[in-house]
Amino acid sequence: MFILALLAVSCTKDLEVENNTDPSIENIYGDPEAVYGVTSSMFFNWYMRAQTHSWSPAMAMMTMADQGTSSWMNSGMFDLSSEPRAELDNSQSYQYQYIFEHYYKELYNVLNTSNDVLTVIEGGMEIGDLDANGKGEDTKMVEAMSYFAQGVSLGYLGLNYDQAYIITNTTADPASETPKDYSEVIDAAIVSLQKAADIATANNFIIPDDWINGKDYSNNEFAQIAYSYMARLLAYSPRNASQNNSTNWSQVIQYVDKGISSDLEIYLDNVNWKNWVYHYTYERKNWVMVDARIINLLDNNYPERIANSTDPGVATSADARLASDFSKESVCNFKPERGYYHFSYYLYTRLDYTFSNPTDFPEIYVNELELLKAEAYVHLGQLSQAITILNNSSRSSRGGLPALSSSATQEEVLDAIFYERDLEFFVAGFGIGFYDMRRRDMLQKGSLLHFPIPSKELNVVGIPIYTFGGEANADGIGTSNGGWF
Repeated sequence: MFILALLAVSCTKDLEVENNTDPSIENIYGDPEAVYGVTSSMFFNWYMRAQTHSWSPAMAMMTMADQGTSSWMNSGMFDLSSEPRAELDNSQSYQYQYIFEHYYKELYNVLNTSNDVLTVIEGGMEIGDLDANGKGEDTKMVEAMSYFAQGVSLGYLGLNYDQAYIITNTTADPASETPKDYSEVIDAAIVSLQKAADIATANNFIIPDDWINGKDYSNNEFAQIAYSYMARLLAYSPRNASQNNSTNWSQVIQYVDKGISSDLEIYLDNVNWKNWVYHYTYERKNWVMVDARIINLLDNNYPERIANSTDPGVATSADARLASDFSKESVCNFKPERGYYHFSYYLYTRLDYTFSNPTDFPEIYVNELELLKAEAYVHLGQLSQAITILNNSSRSSRGGLPALSSSATQEEVLDAIFYERDLEFFVAGFGIGFYDMRRRDMLQKGSLLHFPIPSKELNVVGIPIYTFGGEANADGIGTSNGGWF
């Protein structure tokens, strides 16, 4: 758990720290086949051990965003969504410390490994069969994937923590580094992803189908994936509406235009590749329900908060997704003593994924990027372009809703965009509902806007323990001072 010591891997060969994700650094430095093997598991380690692990903050972020709701104690879902919002206990005695401590550790494990591989490549290691010039046929592919892993690891540290250590393969002395503000971490992540995209664009290779499970990707397709994550990081990093308005939206459009043209899906074989977050939320009946806030979007006559034990009845909507994506339950099995505001009578049933039913699982929908582009056009004052995208999006293709008027106001267009985003991205990607609510000042007052560095790490490096959350701390910077009701 000593993150700074773990990060020193990039600078020394003789280490006494444990890297429990991949083979030892000694094997990496001496064996190109081991480097190839380590690289082949980078996306897996990021996706499985961080993004879709139930020991991540994803489940709590879902309930803090009032997207899903639960009165059960798993993974901080109830604790961090209780009302009024309480201050996060950043101490080793806090029973849910693991959700942001484990995630922090796993992101640095992936970052550490990517730095190792880039270091040996810079040292001259060639990977794969050598050509007439002594160049390994797989070297550039391994290098591109390593920069990608470096970028997404730094990126999600920047999205979810107020600060983090920016340690890359070029860091001279990791032990002397100090935490940097999340905005700097995001910038560094985008630099790494740009390197991945540049290498991919300039070289021909095929990413094997077990690296990003279920499909192989050409070098150009891999570059598109990198640009898609750049768009995400830039758009989702603001902590409040003011910062969101100041986002470089022209740059977001450029990233989206270079991004994926078909949905990025991961084949979950349920042997090695599984989505534990989905398994412990929407897959389990009555474990996590759809928040009444979401059902109210579909039917404005339906209560946006449940006030008592009375079932509000069946919602109705002109939007076809009420029937296709959600199902009504006759009872809610949550504990009333934990607050009726947790109650809901609707399940999310769009996806047919269970541990007994392997399937392709969404990571990035093209629709997500298109709606980001529409939002960018709104902020740039180009409403007609935004309306055109919106009317050709899930609004019509899945919702069957009438076209938005060409005379719609900026507020109406933004409302329509976020209506789509609230309905469409329950499980595609990590934390999208939370990021969208955060950057609109809609997280309930007192909700934390990001996690602190975990106390174990703070104790190691001698930084005083700090935290966020609680209505008394609502400043709009680390703790929400807004709210949707």
